[in-house]
Amino acid sequence: MIISQKLNQFILLIITCIWFPSTTYANVSITQTISLKSGWNAIFLEILPDNPDPDVVFINTPVTQALTFVPEISPIQFIKDPDEIEWKKDEWLRWISPQYPESSFKNLYSLMENQAYLVFSISDYVLNIKGTPYMKKRKWQPDTYNLIGFYVDPDAPPTFAQYFSGSPAHRQLDIYTLVNHTWRHIDNPEQVNIESGKAYWVYCDKSSQYSGPLEIKLPGSGHELNFRYTIPQWDITIVNQSPEPLSFTVSPIPNSNTDSGVPLSIVSYTDVISKVLTPFESQTESIAMEAGESVKFRLSIRRNDIRTDTVSSLLKFADDLGNRFYLPVRAEQ
Repeated sequence: MIISQKLNQFILLIITCIWFPSTTYANVSITQTISLKSGWNAIFLEILPDNPDPDVVFINTPVTQALTFVPEISPIQFIKDPDEIEWKKDEWLRWISPQYPESSFKNLYSLMENQAYLVFSISDYVLNIKGTPYMKKRKWQPDTYNLIGFYVDPDAPPTFAQYFSGSPAHRQLDIYTLVNHTWRHIDNPEQVNIESGKAYWVYCDKSSQYSGPLEIKLPGSGHELNFRYTIPQWDITIVNQSPEPLSFTVSPIPNSNTDSGVPLSIVSYTDVISKVLTPFESQTESIAMEAGESVKFRLSIRRNDIRTDTVSSLLKFADDLGNRFYLPVRAEQ
């Protein structure tokens, strides 16, 4: 228990250092909707909740437990029945609703984005969580199963076979989905669509950083674009990791609740030295890429158009297979 408490204190410290910088920006929140069934559910949290405390996220809901696995502490443990998890082991972190006496034994104090959770609900329920999406580089645990979810369009997601077609480490498509409290193998991955907000056990052969058919390479820390006053522009590289042609679009989404968004321009060149700045205010035309091809997307800040100390907004990346990502963008005057 002492080790678990120290671990969670360390996680909270890391979250504070990374996600709450000294400069104050307006939140660029979206709402993730997850449909829960009565009993155990495997969910994938795409966003960092505005308040990541599980006591707050799950208040006034039928969710009574939440568990997550920390693979950095111990090898992956693929357990078919969530009720059989020895959650007191350090690699499993567990939250219990404050309404139960057992809540004093919890060791999960903060929810994180890009993280899979097992949650128990006493009834069917639609869970709405408001928070900020971040792009994080994916690092698969090698030669084992990974409890993981995917950034996909809820209305038109890819199949597992489409998603992993460009990954040598996932060619065997060894995947399990949680059905009626039991993990069941997906026997026809070419016919099964990935569900948004759902987590799966996926086997990875050897090491891999595969993030899907549409790979988005970001500068710096790789989780957002921040145009601080010394940074006039950023380059984003989009790569087609699938063996087939792929098209994608990029859409700016203003943070209309608090500010007008980040004023951006697309940078292009008519020749080697003649720069052209085109205001980026609506969805771009679809950009097509051949297999293995990459496209550089250069964005410049129009700092003279910023009317407050800081502004923020989102960029939405979507491809024609059904993969979808949100990228926070922030800027200083």
